Amino acid sequence: MEVIYAEKTVGCADTAVALGNFDGLHIAHMKIIRDCIATAKRRGIKSGVLLFEENTKSVAGKKPVRLITTNEQKLALLERESLDFVYIRRFTEEFMKKTPEEFVRLLVKNLKVKLVCVGYDYRFGYKASGDVDTLRELGGKYGFEVIVTDKITVDGETVSSTLIRGLVRSGRVDEAVKFLGRRYTISGRVAEGLKNGRKMGLPTANVSFDPRMALPKEGVYAGLTELDGRRYKSVINVGRNLTFGAERLTVESHLIDFNENIYGRNVNVLFIKRLRGDIKFAGMEELKQQINMDIEATLRMDI
Repeated sequence: MEVIYAEKTVGCADTAVALGNFDGLHIAHMKIIRDCIATAKRRGIKSGVLLFEENTKSVAGKKPVRLITTNEQKLALLERESLDFVYIRRFTEEFMKKTPEEFVRLLVKNLKVKLVCVGYDYRFGYKASGDVDTLRELGGKYGFEVIVTDKITVDGETVSSTLIRGLVRSGRVDEAVKFLGRRYTISGRVAEGLKNGRKMGLPTANVSFDPRMALPKEGVYAGLTELDGRRYKSVINVGRNLTFGAERLTVESHLIDFNENIYGRNVNVLFIKRLRGDIKFAGMEELKQQINMDIEATLRMDI
């Protein structure tokens, strides 16, 4: 999979490109992308995805929208598909002001589109003035076809990034998985922390995460920590270390039956189920007893 940045032009004659905000790469987003890949293969043309470096809603609304998936995570997920390329560009206030037709001309010029794949609610152009019908009309003018993926629902709920973000931030990570299509994951480098876990004989990996991420509700979770392609059952704490009077919000993962030094290493922390809230204990011994109970609860899970 080739990754193309900025104003460069793709080096092939005809392409099929999936368009969308793609902030979560949830199951509805992946349906659009996989439809694009399958159709491109049948027609013998290259398939790609247009990604923006910024969350388009953050730029348009001028207030941050918490991330479900970082750009690095998106590229890792898309690498698993049979895509030919990902085209990445900035979504600036200047770019946001392009009319629907100006945006389409960019697709034709830089991405050589002959087919675009979008969701049923796709909007584009200045003040989201273009919709699916606009895109079809412009496709007729500029010589490309439009394929629209219908709304995807699960258990009567329409799959959306807003829904997933809400589930994650309320701690319902076990429900979010059916909409996201994978476990909610925080990725980052292991940094030195207060080392209180090590003092109790229960060392934790303090994950230096992207501060724009939507964090699960503060509390303790059963999950997995992925390191160098291997996964370890883990007890994960999202909180402020209330027992020790810390104020900084951290994500710390205790890898069960694992005691290697992994400072500076990159890990993925996968959240499976919320076990309890964040509690201030009377002291270290009481906290240690509770963590051991959390470990036992995690080990009993089939994960």
